[in-house]
Amino acid sequence: MTTATTSWADVQLQDKPNPTLCYRSALTVYEESLIHGRFVGRAWNGAGYVNAWEEGLRLDPGKHPTPQSFWLEIDGQLLASHWEWMSLAQEQKQRGLHVTLTLRHAVRPVTVAVHMLLDGTAVFTRWLEVTNTGAQPAAMSAVCPWSGVLLTTPRWRLHLPEPDAPLYSVGYMENTHWGNEGDFQWKPLPNAGFQLHGRYRRDRHRHPMFVLRNNATGEHFTGQLAWSGGYLFEFDLDADQGTTDQAARLFFRAGPDGPAPQRVIAPGETIATPEMHLGLTFGDLDSAAQAMHDHMRRSVFLPQPRGRGGWIESGIGPEVEITAEYVYHQIDSAAALGAEVFFIDASWYAKPFSHWWHTVGDWNVDRERFPSGLEQFRSRVHEKGMLWGLWMDAERIGNESQILAQHPEWLATAYDKVMPLGNMLDLTNLEVAQWMEDQISRVIEENQLDFFRLDYNVPGTGSGAQQVRDGFVESSYWRYYEALYAIYERLRARFPEVIFENCAGGGGRTDLGMVRRCSHTCVTDWQIAPRAFTITNGMTMALPPEYVDRLIAGQNGHIAGDVDFQARLLLFVRPTLGIFNPLGGSWNPHHLARVRHMVDLYKHFVRSFMATGRIYHHTPSMIGPEPQGWGVLELAAQDRSRAIVGVFQLAAPQADEYLLRCRGLDVGRRYRVIFDNSGQQCEVDGFTLMKRGISIRLEGALTSELLLMEAVA
Repeated sequence: MTTATTSWADVQLQDKPNPTLCYRSALTVYEESLIHGRFVGRAWNGAGYVNAWEEGLRLDPGKHPTPQSFWLEIDGQLLASHWEWMSLAQEQKQRGLHVTLTLRHAVRPVTVAVHMLLDGTAVFTRWLEVTNTGAQPAAMSAVCPWSGVLLTTPRWRLHLPEPDAPLYSVGYMENTHWGNEGDFQWKPLPNAGFQLHGRYRRDRHRHPMFVLRNNATGEHFTGQLAWSGGYLFEFDLDADQGTTDQAARLFFRAGPDGPAPQRVIAPGETIATPEMHLGLTFGDLDSAAQAMHDHMRRSVFLPQPRGRGGWIESGIGPEVEITAEYVYHQIDSAAALGAEVFFIDASWYAKPFSHWWHTVGDWNVDRERFPSGLEQFRSRVHEKGMLWGLWMDAERIGNESQILAQHPEWLATAYDKVMPLGNMLDLTNLEVAQWMEDQISRVIEENQLDFFRLDYNVPGTGSGAQQVRDGFVESSYWRYYEALYAIYERLRARFPEVIFENCAGGGGRTDLGMVRRCSHTCVTDWQIAPRAFTITNGMTMALPPEYVDRLIAGQNGHIAGDVDFQARLLLFVRPTLGIFNPLGGSWNPHHLARVRHMVDLYKHFVRSFMATGRIYHHTPSMIGPEPQGWGVLELAAQDRSRAIVGVFQLAAPQADEYLLRCRGLDVGRRYRVIFDNSGQQCEVDGFTLMKRGISIRLEGALTSELLLMEAVA
């Protein structure tokens, strides 16, 4: 397994018999060649080896119909051949070794710069820059920054235990709908074509990732597309039995998806594709996920504002009628619980007893709701030692907003120019994009925000907005996210101390394209057990735990499971605290004690190692939309000095005892183990905890146990 301390990468060019590039990062090796005008993928290796001494080990592109290492369709033509080598450059940058190969097409007036970033982890970053060198607009109907044959597996049938066992299994988030994020499932890959979609052909709550496991030889390919629009992952397995070489070949391609053309490129214009992050590891699923987490932490995410992340947040939202009295009450309650950030959510701009949904876009504090403005709350928050923030649904304007009455033409619309897309702004219009950026900047500056919470309450937009451009009906996805990403890059640079939280009606935009431009992300609006475990479990495979947000005491999460079950899930991610003590009530001392206990554990035990820690998914795939049986998560320090393990009985218990074998400890050390249910503790050697295991007994659905482990020798 590649660790975060590994930091070595290089690229080698072999000229003969064909120009071949060999990229190496940690123990992952990828090779591609320019052969008779086709730029093709040649080989992958996860054990550090290159194939320079034996050309026959590389893929023969003549044995596969689509060997090209990127996919580009322009003006109705697939540009799979007729490429010419122009230049190769490499530069050591802060993110890693940046390699750029520039190719020119011999027939079409197009150049492509193939960018590879090698950061010393097992995962590569790849994107393309496509330039129209002609005198006419070029319609790009499809592009995948990475494609080709992943692996060729000879004699694969001999490696599998059963005649009908699948050669490959593909893991992905199966459910695409709201409240079902993180539903990770393994599926057998058929001996045929197989596609995964999101946000265009499917709903928007599926995180754009896949894990591909070779069941014969043990490799795991892990891929994520850093893109907030529609996307496509395609696999085509050719594994017929009885062939001469008895080999199976697996083609893939990954890239943005939308109605064609996705982008019209003007003469002389250069556009950049989304980044594809793809790695190869040996080991188990957690090794693959941890390699991706190492990669994200090293070269994908921006530095955290104020020098760290993991802040405990609290706030007040439209679930209650927000008044000045209630805000003061909730500020004091949040401080009593140990929160470090306090924000006012939706409706700070809306009139009392109105619906917050309808007036988004008019981003001025409502003086009927708050006659004295918001400064009074900011002062109180700072007096309590917390950071101050506000929420905005910045990309949408409501039906009753003044801005919509003034500029109805600012709404994005579908092909018919009538049907609005959830009142989403048309950010492909430069005037609209500038207005939105100005509104966010003004709200941050006027209210002296330490924290900004972005929401995106737009339903699945299907084919999305479209514009007639240069004689083509162009999909707006591409230009929309070009504009949006640029806005947040400028805002992060302008307000480096402001914490930016990403939310999208729950987990509707958790991709790396959006998350890298924020400080962390809300992964769901579903907080109800037992499905809450499924979501935490799956989304901490997709993202490092310190970037994953979960909520307690809100969104009906209190209706299932006791407070410990609910609170313990938040120890494996970044917690947000809701309303535990409504206005007019009094603290339940037992309730208060349990929540404070969780906050104390997070602050003084977990947070110190979360941002570099390893998370282990003992039960990676859940059964059913309301999962049954056991759910187990482990979060361990990178140096194996500390760990927490949460053991959860989910729905329909099948057994009262679970044999826990830890994974992130050191067999040669001793650990103090605290059983949180009873408070009892003992010392146990790491060998016993990891190899022999300890039995955890839980009777009844929605019960849990938390184990804290700290090395003593």
